[in-house]
Amino acid sequence: MIGRNLRRRWALIAVGMVLGLASVLTLWAWASDPMSRATEPAVAPSTREPPLLAQSCPAGGVAIGVGDDAQQVVNAHGAGTTYIVKAGTHLRNFSVRPKSGDRFCGEPGAVLDGGRSLSSAFFGDATNVTLDSMTVQEYDAGRQGAAIQPDTHASGWVLRNVSALRNGWAGLLGADGMQILGGHYNDNDQLGIGGNEATGIVLDGLDGNPGTFDGPELARNHTLHDSCEFEGGGMKWDVGQVTIRNVHAHHNDCRGLWADINARGALIEHNLVEDNWAEGIFYEISQDAVIRNNRVYGNGVRAETWYWDGGITVASSFNVEVYGNRLSGNHNGITGTQQNRLDSTPPAHLLDNYQVHDNLICATSGPHPTGVVADNGANLAARDISFTGNTIQSSSCE
Repeated sequence: MIGRNLRRRWALIAVGMVLGLASVLTLWAWASDPMSRATEPAVAPSTREPPLLAQSCPAGGVAIGVGDDAQQVVNAHGAGTTYIVKAGTHLRNFSVRPKSGDRFCGEPGAVLDGGRSLSSAFFGDATNVTLDSMTVQEYDAGRQGAAIQPDTHASGWVLRNVSALRNGWAGLLGADGMQILGGHYNDNDQLGIGGNEATGIVLDGLDGNPGTFDGPELARNHTLHDSCEFEGGGMKWDVGQVTIRNVHAHHNDCRGLWADINARGALIEHNLVEDNWAEGIFYEISQDAVIRNNRVYGNGVRAETWYWDGGITVASSFNVEVYGNRLSGNHNGITGTQQNRLDSTPPAHLLDNYQVHDNLICATSGPHPTGVVADNGANLAARDISFTGNTIQSSSCE
C-alpha cells in the first residue's frame, strides 16, 4: 500500500556524518543574472478556501435530495445516468457505488457529510465517473482509505471542483487516468490525495489554460494517525505516472508533494509549494521525472539535519531533471541523497542521471543550497550528476 517507507533518518544522521562527508558532492554554479520574478504569473498565496465556483447542472438529471438514501437512488437507474446532488447537507446518507458513466453534479452548497460514521462517499470499480462541484467531508474509511476511493484500476474518473475536507485518513485516492481539476483537498487527518499503483493521474486547473493558477489546493493535511515517515502531507503516490500542474500545496504537516516506491514518468510543473513541515517536493526511490518551473518557498520547517528538508530533494532515484524552479527560504535548497534502499527492488535505487540546472535558489536557512551526499560509501563523483547554471543568493526571492 502507499507509504512503505523504511528509512530511519535519525539513526542515519551519525552514519552520514562519517561516511557521507567523504562522498559529498556539492556543486555550485553561478549565473550572471538571476531569473526575473516579473516573468512569473502574479499569484497571491491562498490563505483560505474560496467558495466553490457556481455550477449549472444539466437539465433533466435525477435529483438526489438531502433526505434521500443516495445508493437507493442510484440502484434505481441504469449506468450513465446524470444525478443532481441537491443543495444542503446530506448527512450520513450518501455512500455510493456508482455505475460506469455516471455523473454527479452538485448544486451550489451541496455538502456530503459522513459524520465520521460512513467510510466513503464514492467507491467501487465503475469507470468514467464524473464528480462535479460538491464538498465531501467527515468520512472515515480507516487506515489508508479515503472519502473518495475508486478502485485503483477503475479508469477515467474526473473530479472537477470537488472539495474533500476533514476526512479520517485521506480526502481522495487516485485511480488510473483520473483527472483532478481544481478543488480543495484540505485539513484531512493524514493526507490530501494518495495514489496506490494508479497511473496516468493528472492534477490541473479548471480551464485547461496552464497560465491560470486554478489547480487543486492541498493544504493543512495532518499526521494524526501515523508519522510523516510513513505517509502524510499534500499528495503521496507510488508506482504510476502522474502530472501535477497548477497545484498549491501548503502548510501540510509533512511533505508537499511526495513520490515514493517506483513512481515513474512524473511531470511536476508550475506549482506553488510552500510552508510544508518537511520537503516541499520529495522524489524517493523512483525514476524518470521532470520537475520544472515551480515556486518552492519556506519548506522544511522542522529543519532536519543532513541533506533532508530541501525545497526539492531527490532520494535514491534516477533519470531526474530539475530546472527553471525558484526556491526561497527553504531549509535546504535542491539536494540529492543516496542510501542503501533494498526495499521495492528492482530496479536498483541509485541516485544517478540527476541533472539540476538553471534554478534560482535563495535564502536557504540550512547548510546546503545544493549538493548530493551518500551514507553508504557510494562514489557519487563517478555518477552522472550535475549542477549547472544555477543562481544562489543569500537574500530572499519570494
